[in-house]
Amino acid sequence: MADDRPSCAVFSIVASGLLGRTNQQFPSIWLSLRHPSSGVSFGDLASAAVESRAPIDVSNKPALWGGMMRGTEATLMVQSSLDYQRATDEDHACDLIQAHLIEVLSCIGREWMDLYYLRVETMPEEYQLSGALQALELAKQEGHVKHIGLSCAGIPFAALGAWQFHDAFETLLVPRSYSDGDAYQVLSPLAKERRVGIVTSQPFRSGNTNWLYDAAADPTVTLEDRDSLMLDVLAGLSNEHPVLVDVDSPRKIELAVQAASRGIQPDTAQRVADFVARFHGEPIGTGKP
Repeated sequence: MADDRPSCAVFSIVASGLLGRTNQQFPSIWLSLRHPSSGVSFGDLASAAVESRAPIDVSNKPALWGGMMRGTEATLMVQSSLDYQRATDEDHACDLIQAHLIEVLSCIGREWMDLYYLRVETMPEEYQLSGALQALELAKQEGHVKHIGLSCAGIPFAALGAWQFHDAFETLLVPRSYSDGDAYQVLSPLAKERRVGIVTSQPFRSGNTNWLYDAAADPTVTLEDRDSLMLDVLAGLSNEHPVLVDVDSPRKIELAVQAASRGIQPDTAQRVADFVARFHGEPIGTGKP
């Protein structure tokens, strides 16, 4: 489609403040590369992401996306696999994280990863968590990981439990949307207490669905309405913390980047609730304080 062709313009992203204990400034929009939409090549999507200068999450397909990042100066992040949660002892967990990190570094053709997030879906055993953190702290000491983060990939209280007795994390990746803010509400107080930088994800989440994709399948929803609400949601959320956005086309990348400099609209929460109600049949409470 014509709208999905790469733009020749160089996008600019408004920088957020220092991201917690990383003591580093990052842009307010981050990109998670997904399978390209119809008519878009993997190369076009990767090129548009690099051109945007946003941090790029290659977790979805590290071998594919990582290979396309070779020779670029893109800021790269990855989320761990959950393999460490099947470890039988601390050394096993350490080995599994090290193996994943080596695999990713080989894919991207670098000796370091900018940000590595340890995913927690359910509560790990203490020896599994200790082994995983041992591997990451060693990798940081040796210069293979610049910043260690925690990713809430499931039950928020599992991530909280794993975090309470370990203070290695410099940044937190947590789902947050206008219609689902539970995980953020559970984890953000500890992040603020420990000066851990927050990055939010899944900005269009409603329960187990993505209302933005639901809307794309509804012929009664115009492209202009969908784009406008996407921009307003990202503008509102990224005003507080950087937001990781799933993207499958250069056009979505350009829209996401535009949101960083867009003014906040006071009616966004109500518009999202009304929009979500069209696909769920009932209003959804807002998740943004």
